[in-house]
Amino acid sequence: MAKQSKNNTNLILGICAAVAVVVVVVVLAVVLINKGNSINDDYFKSDDTKYVLTMETGETSSEEDPQPVKAHEVYTYEGDKITGLKTYYEYTDADAAKTAYDKVGDEFDKESYESIELNGKYIVLTAKADQYENLKADDIKANIELMEQLKNLGDGTDENVEVEEDEVVTEDEGEEEEQE
Repeated sequence: MAKQSKNNTNLILGICAAVAVVVVVVVLAVVLINKGNSINDDYFKSDDTKYVLTMETGETSSEEDPQPVKAHEVYTYEGDKITGLKTYYEYTDADAAKTAYDKVGDEFDKESYESIELNGKYIVLTAKADQYENLKADDIKANIELMEQLKNLGDGTDENVEVEEDEVVTEDEGEEEEQE
């Protein structure tokens, strides 16, 4: 009888240990998944899997009607094929994004977008495949580079172009073009 009681105790301890291990694994998995979903400024940099175009919106915002401060278009690609397009509308904080998300609700363009979701201070629109399937990665890269050059010209931060009174001098070409 004492031997059977000892076996039952060992069995119960083994089951408790197994349950504890399962709980720890589940908690770690949830933490890692949530950590992987957090978005920060480092995500919005082009790399060997995605091209990113970031635009300042310049919109006036209020507490009742929050407007995004930035829009990030993220094109994922493999080779020269675009495989996905998500637009991240960035708000000042998670509360502003939630307020805007609640206003938009189900009224987003279901013809162009597969889904809309809230992720911290971002509203994320996922485009349907027909919105990007005919685009080429090289074309997207060239367009993003052009947009960044134009933005830098507007900011006066482009080091390759020097603007003078009535002419533009491009250092790369060494040519002068008259402005009208």
